[in-house]
Amino acid sequence: MYFLFSAFLGGNFTVISVVLSINQLVLSRELGAPGELRQRIENALEYRENAQKRADQSVAPVLPGSFLRFLHETTETRTEELRKSVVNTTDGRLQERVETFADDVLMDVKTVLRALDTEPVQIFAVIEATLGTNHARQLREIDRIEAEFDEYLTDDQRNVLGEIRTNFLQIDVARKYYRTVYVEKELSHLSRIILYVGVPAELLLAVVLVVYGGVKTTPLVAGWLDVLVPVALTAGFGPLVVLFSFVLRLSWVAQHNASVAPFTASDEEYQF
Repeated sequence: MYFLFSAFLGGNFTVISVVLSINQLVLSRELGAPGELRQRIENALEYRENAQKRADQSVAPVLPGSFLRFLHETTETRTEELRKSVVNTTDGRLQERVETFADDVLMDVKTVLRALDTEPVQIFAVIEATLGTNHARQLREIDRIEAEFDEYLTDDQRNVLGEIRTNFLQIDVARKYYRTVYVEKELSHLSRIILYVGVPAELLLAVVLVVYGGVKTTPLVAGWLDVLVPVALTAGFGPLVVLFSFVLRLSWVAQHNASVAPFTASDEEYQF
């Protein structure tokens, strides 16, 4: 037991040190000179203004869930416009392709909106709502429609297709940004929990080692061991349990957000 608790003491110290180092490395990205910080803010404002302009809205929401809903509702509106624009077209193949494309897009939009309605408005719920969507294939379908039916498309239809393409890219940017915010938030939370759990665990393990070190001079009472050993073992595994739970969730989120539009990974990326 002495060697077991010694391994716990050294191993947990390493876990705590590594987690804190990784956390500081990630959070160091938030530090910068005034010029760099100003550029980040201006880029974020430009992105927000572009989203408002394309949706013909004067003010866009600021909360993650509301802003994601705003982008998907804009996409839904543009898709309905595209569908209505081909109702009277003379090319039946174009109408069929647009109908299929519109059904696919609207199905994704409704899935995301339904998830946002049922889940609490938190950053993880926003990420989770878009995990099952992949706009890379829909972006490719837009390119195929424009290439195959170029002579049949009107200027308004081309503009609507361009608006839908831009909306897809804006949604992907928002999703990647919220993932970045979520990872930074979770790593900060992980560091705090590791300290809350790890430091008391290290102190308890150190006490246990002192107790076991004095076995030859001070016999231990069996009742003490019945209480001390289970508590010390639980505390020894505590930091590992916390680390496992956080890493598992972060890895799961990263797996389902690996690709960047207009590219896509294999279908395994979207398997839960």
